[in-house]
Amino acid sequence: MAKEFDILPKVLVGGTSEASIKRTSDILRKQGVNPKITVEFISREEGVFCGIGEVTQLLTRNLPEAFRDDVWSLNDGDIFQKNEVLLRISSTYAIISQFITAINGFISSSSGWATAAKECVDAADGIPIVNFGVSQIHPNVAGIMDYSSIQGGAKGCSSLAGADLSDLTPAGSMDESLVLLSGDVVEAAESLVANLESELPKVVSIGIIGDETEEAKKIVENFPSIRGLKIETPPERAGNRFVIKEVRERLDQLGFANTQLSVSGDFNPKSISQIIDLEKEWQVEISKISITEMGDSQMSPNLNRRIVQVIGIDRYIACHEPINISPHIKVIDGNPVAKRGQVPGLISSQRLLKVEFE
Repeated sequence: MAKEFDILPKVLVGGTSEASIKRTSDILRKQGVNPKITVEFISREEGVFCGIGEVTQLLTRNLPEAFRDDVWSLNDGDIFQKNEVLLRISSTYAIISQFITAINGFISSSSGWATAAKECVDAADGIPIVNFGVSQIHPNVAGIMDYSSIQGGAKGCSSLAGADLSDLTPAGSMDESLVLLSGDVVEAAESLVANLESELPKVVSIGIIGDETEEAKKIVENFPSIRGLKIETPPERAGNRFVIKEVRERLDQLGFANTQLSVSGDFNPKSISQIIDLEKEWQVEISKISITEMGDSQMSPNLNRRIVQVIGIDRYIACHEPINISPHIKVIDGNPVAKRGQVPGLISSQRLLKVEFE
């Protein structure tokens, strides 16, 4: 878990609470009423849990030590089911009420991003997923969005803040602006190879200003030791599903079977599955060629490779809607309660773990 999240000061002092909760707290204070309550945060859909780090940081600042043994939660990355309790907090109403809105927002948004990442990971069938969605959301939540995607199974993220929270090197070595400013993909690649930090992989973006297959040929011939190529076909050209196969086969024909190929764009689980289907078709074609040319006993080594080594996601993770989570007071001064439609008292959950405070 990350040690320090960048939580806005207003959040830390309860400034983002719903007004109705604040007014209720004021009324009870004037009446001299301050019961001990237990709040359960319950999901109305399945997903991947995330956000406990921010919750813990908020409570560390505001929750007295006397109540810290009464905080229970799932771990980041845990898969939960519909109607499952994700987080349980016991405290006096005056203390916890002003933070209920923020806590619910932490886990609702973060779990939404983590869930979206897992959907992409599942669809990719083992091909690593990298989150490139940072430009699609408000910068105040860029880091936690990327961090959440890692908790959902993504192998990398592009923002500096998200990578720092996740203890990773941020993904992405060549922005499209380098190609546009250079005016030629070979010149851009030369700048990249000559100036990028030596420990970072050299991956050249193709398809930004020229034909993908032609640019791929130019790059590998001029820079045979390049780590890989990243296909960035503009959406105006109706996607890049079949361009992938064409570039992969061209590289193999040129003797660059080890040059890695990645693709990024406005992918979602459905379009990722289409890449996997394309891969299966490609492997069948290769197997037929191998059988025809070499016989059954000599299968092409291409069958053991993926058609791409990385799939980058531009929007799906970042723009995924939050998980439907809501807080419910279930105990007041030791007495089970519930609003209509719910069973009074705590919901049994063996998966909740006591939250550790440093």
